[in-house]
Amino acid sequence: MMELIYLQTQAITAETPWLLPLAFALFGACIGSFLNVVVYRLPRGLSVNEPSRSFCPHCKKEIPWYLNLPVISWLLLRGKSACCGQRIPVRYWLVETVCSALFALIAWYFCLDDIFTQILLCVWVALMLACFCIDWEQMVVLPSLTVAAAVAGLLLSGLAPWMVEPTALEPTDGLLWSVVGAVGGFILFRFIGWIGSLFFGRRSVRFDKATAWSLKQAADGEDIVLMLGDETMLWSDLFMEPSNRFTLRNATLDSRCDEPGNLEFRVDALLLPGGGRVELESVECLSGLAGGYVSRRAAMGSGDAWIALSIGAIGGWQGVLFALSAGSIIGLLWAAVARIGFGKPMPFGPALILAALVWLFFGLEIQDLLALWY
Repeated sequence: MMELIYLQTQAITAETPWLLPLAFALFGACIGSFLNVVVYRLPRGLSVNEPSRSFCPHCKKEIPWYLNLPVISWLLLRGKSACCGQRIPVRYWLVETVCSALFALIAWYFCLDDIFTQILLCVWVALMLACFCIDWEQMVVLPSLTVAAAVAGLLLSGLAPWMVEPTALEPTDGLLWSVVGAVGGFILFRFIGWIGSLFFGRRSVRFDKATAWSLKQAADGEDIVLMLGDETMLWSDLFMEPSNRFTLRNATLDSRCDEPGNLEFRVDALLLPGGGRVELESVECLSGLAGGYVSRRAAMGSGDAWIALSIGAIGGWQGVLFALSAGSIIGLLWAAVARIGFGKPMPFGPALILAALVWLFFGLEIQDLLALWY
């Protein structure tokens, strides 16, 4: 059956080489429309199935099918919602367009492979595109998406083992290199994050005199604000990783801690010097005095390790190393152009995914160039 489908695909490609890329482009635009649903709903804890119809992100009114055509509708509506007239982010159009272009490129670039290889490549690219957008907007990586992408990479390694390792000829060899790349990439990024936190993740500040501090809900109701003298800190920045810690030194807490001591904040609770614990969701405001603070943050988000897992599954250990090196360059250039990253957190996942896409299409050529140099 698979051989018959392969022969039919090859015959169609030979007679009309433009037909398969066009079909993949149209299919990619539809998948891109679904990805917009995933990008909006999953980080907010919403189901991608309920409600089944897309709705306006502003007034929540359902969008009829004729106003939800991939790529076209956003252009016809000039980037505005038809129901309430509010502006719809250009990201919706970009995701549909980029997904369509990448699917078409897969059908054209990997035209000598069977249709199942191309489909698995499209699955991996679609999942990575969703991860890209979520990390870009929310600075969050959802392991469920990256694990699904890694599974697609493992399946792909059995169909096209040469994509993971150029010397691999048997499916078992490709699967082995895929597992090594995925697990190795995950461990490598975890190790880099641990080393980085030891050298760059700790910040200690002492005050000349006791300084007032307070903790309360932000005005938008979506974050928590820590006021420490003239300094304002957002909870989402302090605890981008659940393992982060923030400690107030020689601090008091209302009437609960009259004697100064160390108050350790965690993402969801405050640990008192005597061993007590205050759940932050149960209080509206906390305040007191502090003699300083210590902030301990992870230098690299744990989500980057999950992205490395999916990259290693499809690109092997070479793809992981290329994504790390090229992604670092992309990240530095991005930070320099956008003037961010210096004391302000920035997502590294999008840079890794961009580098991984380069490796996906040009990995063999890059390896050949490196072999000539060395």
